[in-house]
Amino acid sequence: MTIVCPHCNYSREVPDGQIPDHPVKVTCPKCQQGFHFDKNVAMVTPAAGLAAAPAASTAPATPEPTVCSACGLAQPDFDFCAGCGVVNPRWSARHQEGQGEAPARPHPDHSVSSSRVICSACGTVQYPGNQCINCGGTLAATTVTAPPVHHFAGFWIRWVAYLIDTLILGAVQFAIALALGLAGGALTDNGNGELTMALIGGLCGMVVGMTYAVFFTGYNGQTPGKMALRIQVIRSDGTPMTYGRAFLREVVGKFASGIIFGIGYLMAGFDRQKQGLHDKIAGTYVIKL
Repeated sequence: MTIVCPHCNYSREVPDGQIPDHPVKVTCPKCQQGFHFDKNVAMVTPAAGLAAAPAASTAPATPEPTVCSACGLAQPDFDFCAGCGVVNPRWSARHQEGQGEAPARPHPDHSVSSSRVICSACGTVQYPGNQCINCGGTLAATTVTAPPVHHFAGFWIRWVAYLIDTLILGAVQFAIALALGLAGGALTDNGNGELTMALIGGLCGMVVGMTYAVFFTGYNGQTPGKMALRIQVIRSDGTPMTYGRAFLREVVGKFASGIIFGIGYLMAGFDRQKQGLHDKIAGTYVIKL
C-alpha cells in the first residue's frame, strides 16, 4: 500500500501486513511532519490515498514578530510601524494589489521638539510609540520628556543687537533731552539751571533705557535689536518670561556684569551655553530662532 504525506507529497510503499487495522499517527521521514493514517479509509478510496485522511491536529503556531526595515523594531504584523511610522512593505504590496496604489506614509507630528521621549531602559531618544526602537521595552510607561534642543546665540550677534538697540535708545533720549531743553529754558537764568537740566536729562535717559529693556524682554524676550537678528531671551527652565525676571536680568544682572569691568558680558563668548553673568543670575538663555 502506498502512503502519501499530505504535507510534502512524499510517498512510500509499505506492505499491507505491516500496517495496523486501526488509525495510527505517522511521521513523514522527509519533512518530519506528523499525520494520521487509516488503512481502512485508504483501501476504500485508494485514489485519494492519504489526501482524504484527517489532517494532524496541531495547535496554531504563534506568529513570528515582524521586524521594521527602517528602525529595526520587532512587533506583531503591522500596517504602520509603532516606532517610526513607516509603512510595512508587505501591507503596502497587499494594498497595491487591492487598490492599485501605495498608501501614503503617515507623518507623525514631529514639529515640536519636546515630543521626543527617552527610553529609561537603554537611553535611546525617539518619537513616542508603544515600544522602544532599540531594546523593545514598553515605551509609554518608562519614558520622560526630552529637553528641547536650542541653538544658543553667541557674543558677537548679541553685541550687534545691542548696537541696534543703542541707536534706537539714542534717538529717543535725544528727543527727550531736546524737549526738556526747550521746556526748561527759563531755568538757565539761575546759576544751577544747567546742572539741574543735566541731572533731569540723565535721570530720564536712565529710566527710558531700563523701561525699554525690561518691557521688551519681559513681553516676548526680544528687544527691537534682537527681533532684527532673530534671537530671543528665554528662561532656562522653559517657563515664559515675566517682567520680574526681565528686571532681574536687565537691571540687576547687567549692573553686576558691568561693574566687574564688563567681564560679565564677555562670559557669553566663552560659556558652553553662551550665558553672560546676567543670564546666570536671571536663569536665562539667548537663543537663535
